[in-house]
Amino acid sequence: MLKELRIFNIILIEAAEIFFEKGLNVITGETGSGKSAIIHALGLIMGARADTNLIRKGKEKGAVEALFEGVAQSDLKAILEDAGINCDADADLIIRREISSNGKSRAFINNQFVQISILKAVGDLLIESVSQHATRHLLSLEAHRNIIDLYGELEDEVFQFKDSWEKEILLQSALSSLVSGEGQRLREIETCLNELEELQEAALKEGEDEELFAEYSLLMSGEELSNKSASILDILNGEKHSVIQLLNRQKGLFNELIALDPALSSTFESFATASIELQEVAYTLTAYHSRIDCNPMRCERLNDRLTLISQLKRKYGTTLTEIQEYQEQLSKRLLELENSDVAIEKIKEELSEVAIINQKLAEKLTIKRKKAAKEFGVEIVKQLSGLNMEKVEFQVDLAPQKRSRSGDDHVEFFLLPNVGEHRIPIRECASGGELSRVLLALHVVLAGKQKTPTLVFDEIDEGVGGKTATLIGEKLREIGVNHQVLCITHFPQVAKQAAVHLQISKAEKKGRTATEIQTLAEGSREQEISRMLGT
Repeated sequence: MLKELRIFNIILIEAAEIFFEKGLNVITGETGSGKSAIIHALGLIMGARADTNLIRKGKEKGAVEALFEGVAQSDLKAILEDAGINCDADADLIIRREISSNGKSRAFINNQFVQISILKAVGDLLIESVSQHATRHLLSLEAHRNIIDLYGELEDEVFQFKDSWEKEILLQSALSSLVSGEGQRLREIETCLNELEELQEAALKEGEDEELFAEYSLLMSGEELSNKSASILDILNGEKHSVIQLLNRQKGLFNELIALDPALSSTFESFATASIELQEVAYTLTAYHSRIDCNPMRCERLNDRLTLISQLKRKYGTTLTEIQEYQEQLSKRLLELENSDVAIEKIKEELSEVAIINQKLAEKLTIKRKKAAKEFGVEIVKQLSGLNMEKVEFQVDLAPQKRSRSGDDHVEFFLLPNVGEHRIPIRECASGGELSRVLLALHVVLAGKQKTPTLVFDEIDEGVGGKTATLIGEKLREIGVNHQVLCITHFPQVAKQAAVHLQISKAEKKGRTATEIQTLAEGSREQEISRMLGT
């Protein structure tokens, strides 16, 4: 519910603070006094386009601030939470909109900056504008169906069908994708089989690439290793120039030297040790030389294997581990592809089950809509009769349509404004007075069922007579039992029904015209109603 509305520098209003109450709040005043400023202010709160012409002449900025009490709607809380706005259960909500003369506009909810799209979403849940120029409820066929669903309290049935219908659509899409992709599936199976065959034939082993490369490197160097080791062996132990033989021959001379000079004994030991070590070197090198493999066929086989591994790495992974992981994925994918026939049959079974469920849900929804439509039509006629339209007939037609997320029903409202004449689709009615009264009757019938807490009626009584105005006032008061109603009116018959009466007037101050708004006490209210009566 709207508790307070503060307006700064909007049209003729320099500064105003308006307090609203539950029930019917009427706003009256002479023509041109500035009542439209309130409508524009509420429009800004609801996310309407910011027009710089709304800013009071000579001012750089205009602003509107609204305080809403006890905001508890789940839809609204969801929007606020998604926007990151803190709002405790049943807490007040403050919305502020600022427009600058440079064309810029800013919006805030609970002092937090928000996009205008968020403001519109929030505004639609807080306030609904009802006027001869705001007849979207009567011009949209989708709205007609929504109205019947709202009246019949079919929200759960509609949601249940929509949820199940969307499941059917997803299953149909999945089935279509599988069936239409049969050629692609067969091609992919062939690819998987070829790649798996290639990898299975390769029979790769973890780490074999490193081992093979090491062996290949040795084989490629075999001839050079053999030649060089042979040269060293020829020097150490060859037939012509054997270093070891020469050293062995010198042992006798060393013994003679020691006999002459025992001080050379340690030197002889070193000589003998060196000779022995050279013999060990010769023995080891001989064994190494005998193991050197200069097998060209083995080298070729290693080269072929390493080339194959390199090719597989380029195609399936940079390491043998990655290739083996890819091979496992291929096996799984092949299994999925080969079992897609099973998947198709499974989806068909699910689709058949869901289709049966949806048929039952749609039929159930249609039956309930027909019942609600019949009762709704009777209620609207009753309300129109109470609005001085005794001869008017109102009908709700339900016809089959192609199934959608809303069901199988095409819903449309018809009006028979004159006895004996053809009925007219209500969205084609030209009479603003008729539309406004139908709209009012609709809100009376839906009172208490609508979630929007505040309804704004902008001169909905325009173009009607005094007796009808009295009836309209009574209907507005009736709606005010379940909703907060704000109504701008020229009729005293409507104003008399109000719980709160606000008067707008304009006066000249310091050479400028300014609009003033005040809540009328009982005595002042009688004076205003007398003025409206022209007495």
